[in-house]
Amino acid sequence: MVSKRIMGALFLTFLVSGTMGIYLANALQPPAIQIALVDEKGRPLTEISENVEVQVQIDALVPTGEVYRTIFLGSLEKPTWLKFWDSGNTVKIPLSDEKFQSVLDEWKRACPKGIGSSLMISVWVLDHENRKLYRGFTVVNYNTAEVSKDIKKTVKINMHKLPSSPITVSTKSGDVTPLGSNRQFYYWKTDWSLSWRPSDYIKVPVLIVDNKYSSSGIVNAWIDIIKEYYTRFGLTVAYGYKISEKSTPSLDIYGNDFYTMAGRYYFSRSILLAPNEKGYIYIYAKPYHLHQKEYYCTASIHNCVPTGEERIQEGINDIETIGENDIVGGSRNGLPDSEIMNWIYSGTDMNYATILGVGDSKSLAHLISDASGACSADFGVGIPIGALAVALSGGAVPPWAAGLSAGIHYTSSSSLNIYGGIQNYGEWNGVGQDISEYIHLGISTYTYHVGTCDTKVPIGIYIESD
Repeated sequence: MVSKRIMGALFLTFLVSGTMGIYLANALQPPAIQIALVDEKGRPLTEISENVEVQVQIDALVPTGEVYRTIFLGSLEKPTWLKFWDSGNTVKIPLSDEKFQSVLDEWKRACPKGIGSSLMISVWVLDHENRKLYRGFTVVNYNTAEVSKDIKKTVKINMHKLPSSPITVSTKSGDVTPLGSNRQFYYWKTDWSLSWRPSDYIKVPVLIVDNKYSSSGIVNAWIDIIKEYYTRFGLTVAYGYKISEKSTPSLDIYGNDFYTMAGRYYFSRSILLAPNEKGYIYIYAKPYHLHQKEYYCTASIHNCVPTGEERIQEGINDIETIGENDIVGGSRNGLPDSEIMNWIYSGTDMNYATILGVGDSKSLAHLISDASGACSADFGVGIPIGALAVALSGGAVPPWAAGLSAGIHYTSSSSLNIYGGIQNYGEWNGVGQDISEYIHLGISTYTYHVGTCDTKVPIGIYIESD
């Protein structure tokens, strides 16, 4: 009979050799994007039950009319006991992957020095033990000039943010390879007949002011973007069931938690308005409104049926800059084109914010907070992408989208910030009157989930002064 000492020595040898094998295997792997997926409690998605499959779609933002390019479509499962150390919840995409390299090539042409870009991650957790399907999404950000080494991130996805549904068909793939495998899977696809993106940079209003009445003071308003902080261009995602079939759909809207682009930018503009004058500040950018539908596919993305689940994505996928990331833009008298303004009016309610006495000023952050609550300030300066899409899409984007917006804000080590404001000069050089100004802000007709709050957010920072 083998002694306990010999058995112990054999076990130790097995353990050490196995550990060394794991170390060497990991060390010899090529550089890759490695994204570990966990739920809101930090538990690997592959371990939420005894029999679970995690299907994953990763779409990389590109600065072209394509907007997103799918670089991964596959599934994850917990390995057998022979790989007991591996929870199987990590997506690995080699940096040499042809699809990902094509994305980096697009960004090198648009931003040779690199920019903060993003990966949209959609997941479907199929809990076969409890016959439930959970959906989730998140965004992973990276710098396009800093991908020569491994990108390793652990990403939390709240699997209870979106409603679950029963598993009513056989969805067990039995295959964990990416695109091209013979399996059944879910897939998000953009319906371009319901979507919009411009072919080139367009004027995107970020601050609109209407000094409405003749009995008024001189009003100054401004926007500042400074290089000391990273400026983030937010992503808004709205979910609903058969959105495209409804004139007034019910939308579950998420803003502020995610962003498409980030960088150290510079931009500063102001407008000085006499009584009864209007003006706006704009930047040149490529906004987009994507209407996506979920499909259930067999064997191929060309053999699919819609599930009825749909979502909207609104964001920015390119900013026009010159020099050292100076954003191209300006200011103009008057209002943006009447069709754009009509849809901004349609998608907003005017909320009272504050009174400005003569000489008084207030930051945009405080104005937004006063008009619709502290959480809405975290959303940032609202870009009226929905109104632009309805106005400029030739009828492709329906009127209900006018109230959708994506935010711009700064980030520092401690907080999110908005730099800009409005000031009442009163009478100045014989123009205007020394009179208090009542300030109102245009706030979206929709309620957004912003961080831990539900709130209504600004649309293009449309301000009325009267």
